[in-house]
Amino acid sequence: MKKVLKITAFIIIVLVIGILGYSYISFNSYAPADPEVQVDKNVQHYFHNSYVESRKAFLLEAKKIEAKFDSVQVFSRKVPSRIDTNLTIDFCYIPARKETDKLLIITSGTHGVEGYVGSAVQQMLMSEILTPEMVDNVGVLLVHSVNPYGFKYIRRVTENNVDFNRNCDTNKSLFSSKNEGYGKLIGMLNPTGKVNASSIKNKFFMLVAINQLLKKSMASLRQAVLQGQYKYKNGLYFGGFSFEPQLAILGNVFKTISADYTTVFNIDLHTGYGVRGVAHLFPNPIDDKKIKSGLETIFKGYEINWGDSDDFYIINGSFTDYIGKLLNDKTYFPMVLEYGTLNSQSTVGSIKSIHNMILENQGFHYGYKSSSDSIRVMQSFKEMYNPSSEKWRTKIMNDSKILFRKTLKNYADLKTN
Repeated sequence: MKKVLKITAFIIIVLVIGILGYSYISFNSYAPADPEVQVDKNVQHYFHNSYVESRKAFLLEAKKIEAKFDSVQVFSRKVPSRIDTNLTIDFCYIPARKETDKLLIITSGTHGVEGYVGSAVQQMLMSEILTPEMVDNVGVLLVHSVNPYGFKYIRRVTENNVDFNRNCDTNKSLFSSKNEGYGKLIGMLNPTGKVNASSIKNKFFMLVAINQLLKKSMASLRQAVLQGQYKYKNGLYFGGFSFEPQLAILGNVFKTISADYTTVFNIDLHTGYGVRGVAHLFPNPIDDKKIKSGLETIFKGYEINWGDSDDFYIINGSFTDYIGKLLNDKTYFPMVLEYGTLNSQSTVGSIKSIHNMILENQGFHYGYKSSSDSIRVMQSFKEMYNPSSEKWRTKIMNDSKILFRKTLKNYADLKTN
């Protein structure tokens, strides 16, 4: 009997060691494969290393647009800040040449650090896609760096630790929204103390997350984490206690520019979620059949995730939804275009993504045990939203050229009456 118990104990120990070892290796060495494409050197110059460089490049392309189109408006609005007087949202508006029927608004940098890729796409659009003929009955408004603080300081959030894409609404009742599921995960999502990336807890974070998955499904866990919360000001996905200052700034511009148009279509550019190198279409759930039909026509040939799949989630305070509420006298088509980076639709990719965010947020609020911890965390964080891979950049830029050429034409031809 004792021999049997010893053998059983040995087997259990071996299994535990195997599981721990597999978790450690698979999680900490996780690196999704790049798309199999031939690198195109001609698109790499759209990507820059800082907010300042990206902004300069955007404004340079905007000035070129002024020479190609009539009555172009290039202007900037400063975002109030306690620490930086040089945070701006930049705009390039190309009016429709013949009929002011439709307006297209292309926004970037809603989640600051994601602005690197959003800026690159906007520069490419101005340089290679937009032609005078395209704006006969479609006006185009390009909005660069909705969240300039996050873009400049390599954070997803604003200066107030607010996730701007959970902060947007026309009614302050948003800040009374409850998220009971988030509170149950507070210990995992928002650890305190200086970051030690090599601690046992961080090395085996996969097992911590799997423990939560045993209690809930991935879908319910993802929903609890991502929908937004309005209670923990230092926590992830904090939607704020009040509206961020750029909301009023943006609202005034949108109201003014859209005044003469009857239809508005917004594409908000994001990175992070989804299959690496794939452009995903992720609107918040839409009930209006006319709007859904219109979006299906605009994005004909592309798959739209309407929020009815197992890996989807619904958010509160969405920026794209806010524009629709603000311009409630218009026919409004909202779309989030998200470029996948870490295969976050998979279990390992999803857990790796949230772990990167947890460490960055913890490091910002409580500091790092060492400079190497800081470098390691920030490199992983930035890479997740702005991949340095030339193959990844080639794939998403080439796909974006095709997508925008098709969708701009489909939108121009769309019957809205």
